[in-house]
Amino acid sequence: MYNGKNVIGIVTEFNPFHEGHKYLIDSIRLRYGDCYVVAAMSGDFVQRGEPAIYDKYERTWAALQGGVDMVVQIPEMFSTSSAEDFAAGGVATLRSLGFVDILLFGSESGDPDHLMKIADLELDSGSKENAKLNAAIRDNVEAGMSYAKARAEAISLVLSGDDEKAFENILDSVSGGNPDEDLNNGKKSENIGEPGLPADAREGTGLLKKDDSSSGTMASRLLPNDILGVEYIKAVKRQGDCFRIDCIRRNQKFESAHAIRDAIKNPQSEDDVSINQSYADVDMLSDMLSYRMLQLYYLDRMSPEQPSSFTDYLDVSREIADALKKQIHDRMTFTERIEAIKSKNYTYTRISRALLHILLGISKKDVRVLRGRFFGEADMMPYVRILGIRKRARDMLGSVKTTVVTSASKYEKQLFSVRRKETIETPEELILSINASHAETLFNQDMYSADVYNKVYSPGECDDGLISYGNEFTQKFLIAD
Repeated sequence: MYNGKNVIGIVTEFNPFHEGHKYLIDSIRLRYGDCYVVAAMSGDFVQRGEPAIYDKYERTWAALQGGVDMVVQIPEMFSTSSAEDFAAGGVATLRSLGFVDILLFGSESGDPDHLMKIADLELDSGSKENAKLNAAIRDNVEAGMSYAKARAEAISLVLSGDDEKAFENILDSVSGGNPDEDLNNGKKSENIGEPGLPADAREGTGLLKKDDSSSGTMASRLLPNDILGVEYIKAVKRQGDCFRIDCIRRNQKFESAHAIRDAIKNPQSEDDVSINQSYADVDMLSDMLSYRMLQLYYLDRMSPEQPSSFTDYLDVSREIADALKKQIHDRMTFTERIEAIKSKNYTYTRISRALLHILLGISKKDVRVLRGRFFGEADMMPYVRILGIRKRARDMLGSVKTTVVTSASKYEKQLFSVRRKETIETPEELILSINASHAETLFNQDMYSADVYNKVYSPGECDDGLISYGNEFTQKFLIAD
């Protein structure tokens, strides 16, 4: 709570911010009344393994104009990771603020009880149901399914109690690919936060009830945003039951972020032409990726007895590394490299993330260390990067429980002053040094990612003339009325 008002946290990409997101914000306020809405948002790169279509400050400004009170950045190490780490990183970022009460997400089913049951099943590693779940996943993977579909079908099978009819109903609309991919053409379903407003939305109960009036077995289906919702719930539970949980049913009438991005990149009419003609696309990274791959390839040639340098990076398996080496002398775009490797074992999104992690230098080791440190109950993030805030919420900055970063250049100086100390004399100084080391890893990764992004994106202009400078060390955080 802050000033006696609920603080609602959402985890999002706003890629780009659109009417469905605006409807979510309005729906939250309709349900909770006068409250604060805080968004943990992906920065320069998103979970699908590609650059955000617009600069993070432009997306932040749109969100503030759309009613969000504060936008904080999810570190790039987590915003570009698997659905599980994306969710956990978003939850950890919101938890580190110290005043968020409720985590709310968009959902196809609008049935938190069902999603809670799935989350409990996956978390209860000692139960017979969990053992059955893991065995079913293993069998499905061995039968040729992607891990995502194997997991979805296994969950449905266990929860249905092996009832064949129930099983078929539950599987009716299960995603056939990655949890963050749409049913059509392997494209991402990005209607997170595009809710309809069910009958009990005005009741302010804190948890959405099952809508029995929905057609078919909507409350039982396990669709992409429901799957991501399960990951949010698991992250909340793993991080000490840090929030109450709520969800709002999506409304299908709103155009998806994917469709909007397609219209921006491939306008079919004057109505489709974006006001901002500048956007970022994954193939703009092709030359940088090719150069980075050459570096790693020749590192491997110089040390053939060592494991491949490619496999140091998050999401890069031995199989993906070997496939990339075969491409090393070919002139290919980022997308062409993905398509050449994609198979029943590796989805488009998984490969795209792997390539992006190679380009950005996001290593398995760093992510493993930081995941272990911040995805549990004890530790908050060493800092929270504030991208923008509305004037009515500005006083909230003084209540944040961890270090607030509104200026990258000032925070860099703070880190440098801590790391300059040559000797450690007390346990407190040791903890400070460890925290500074982890903060540096997160901060430097974010700064490097921003620099890479700004090499391919031309900053645009916001509605009020505010320009994104394309330089993290001169960019000011945004304040909106």
